[in-house]
Amino acid sequence: MNYKNILLIILLMLITIQLTAIELISLQGNPIQGGIVICRTDDSIEKIFLDHTEIPIFENRAIFGFDRDEKLKHKITVVLENGSMFTSVFYISKRNYQIQRINGIEKKYIEQPQASATIQRITVESEKLKNRRSKLLKNNDIYFDKFCLPISGCRISGVFGSQRILNGIPNKPHNGLDIAAPKGTDIKAMTTGVVTLTGDYFYNGKFVLLDHGSGLSSIYIHMSTVNVEMGDYILAGDKIGEVGSTGRSTGNHLHWGVGWRSKRIDPELLLQNMDEVFLKILKK
Repeated sequence: MNYKNILLIILLMLITIQLTAIELISLQGNPIQGGIVICRTDDSIEKIFLDHTEIPIFENRAIFGFDRDEKLKHKITVVLENGSMFTSVFYISKRNYQIQRINGIEKKYIEQPQASATIQRITVESEKLKNRRSKLLKNNDIYFDKFCLPISGCRISGVFGSQRILNGIPNKPHNGLDIAAPKGTDIKAMTTGVVTLTGDYFYNGKFVLLDHGSGLSSIYIHMSTVNVEMGDYILAGDKIGEVGSTGRSTGNHLHWGVGWRSKRIDPELLLQNMDEVFLKILKK
C-alpha cells in the first residue's frame, strides 16, 4: 500500500470521527405539567443541571419532575469530566384540570377542626411527614424501574390536578389519584422502594410512604391495614397494605400520591410513554 492510499484512509477516518455524534444524554418520559422525566447519561458526564438545580446521577440515570403548575420553558445543562458544557432548551406542555363539584358532604369532612388537641395533633403529624420527606433528598440512589398500578381493575374516582368544590366551598387542588375499591383490596407498591414512614394520622389515616430514590416518593393513604414496616425494601408489585377508609375519608378508596422533591407529580403519567425519548443532547 503506497503513502497516498494510507493518507486517504487516515483522512477518511478523521472525517468519520468528526461526523460521528456521541449521545451525551437522552430524556424520556412525559414533558408535561405533573410529569416525570428519566435521563440516560453517557459515562463522560460529570454533572446535570435542570435550570439552575443540580440533579444527582446514579448509574447513568437521573430523574426530574414538573409540578402541577410548572412553568413551561426549561433548560438542561450537562458538564463533562473535561469541563465542557452543553445546553439545550426545551418546553413542557400545559394542562387543563377538571373542576369537580360535590354536594351533600357531611360538614365534618369539610370544616377545619376546632378542638385544640386535634389541631396540635395535625400540626405534629404534618411536621413529621414534612421532615421525613426532606430527608429523602439526601438519598441519591435510584431504586425504581418500571411502574405499575397499586390497584388494577377498579374505578378511578379522583384524578390528579382536579379541584373539588365541596358543598360550594373550593378545596385545594387534588395532588394524587383516587382509586375506589372494596375494603380489604390489596394495595401494591408502584415500583421498587424503601418504606420510610408509616402511621395513622388525622387526615391520612393509615398510610405508607415509600422512598424510590433521587427525591422520588409515593404515598398510599386511607388504608385499613398496613403490611410493611419502617426500613423494609419493597419490590414493584409487592403488597404493602389493604384498602380502607381511615382518616379524613368519605368511603373506601386508595389515595395514591407521588412526589419528586417538592413537586406534585401525576401518578397516572408514570404508566404512560415512559420509554419514549423526546430530547437528545449530542456531542459532535
